[in-house]
Amino acid sequence: MEFKYYDKSWLPAIKGAFLTIFGIIAMSQIVGSIRSLASLFIVLIGMTGILLIGSGIIVRRARFRIWSIISGSINLIFCLILALKIEAPREVIVWILLLWVIFQAITEIIEAGILISLKNAFAALFILNALLTMLFGYFLYIVIATFTPQGIFYLGVIALTFGLANELSAYLLSRIKEK
Repeated sequence: MEFKYYDKSWLPAIKGAFLTIFGIIAMSQIVGSIRSLASLFIVLIGMTGILLIGSGIIVRRARFRIWSIISGSINLIFCLILALKIEAPREVIVWILLLWVIFQAITEIIEAGILISLKNAFAALFILNALLTMLFGYFLYIVIATFTPQGIFYLGVIALTFGLANELSAYLLSRIKEK
């Protein structure tokens, strides 16, 4: 399995920037409707998918680059499904987003397990990201069920925290020197 972020510190940096901006927007109560929220996620999921596929194709030295391509393809499938269901009822949009969040958390946990088996301390970053992803999914589920301003604010706080954690992860991963 190719570690999505381990040798590509720019991936969590981009994801972190998006989540930080999303968190600020949500905390400012600018989000508006479920469809505008879904539109923001279409951009994030699509961008993640394209970057993963692109890195899998471009980085030929990667041992397991097929994982990046498969993971990116799955992200693009989620993006396409969400884009096609943008006019669907709120519950349908929520389930698509929640399935994507679960997919992200599972990949983080698997990659953390691999890093633990390699006795690599960066597994902690993947565990942290998996926990924050699950917390984000939980708040997303709660917010969408009621769609109250307070719920959107809390989702924004989690997104901001998750975004800043991704930025920290990107910084730490970029400090690794090739030997």
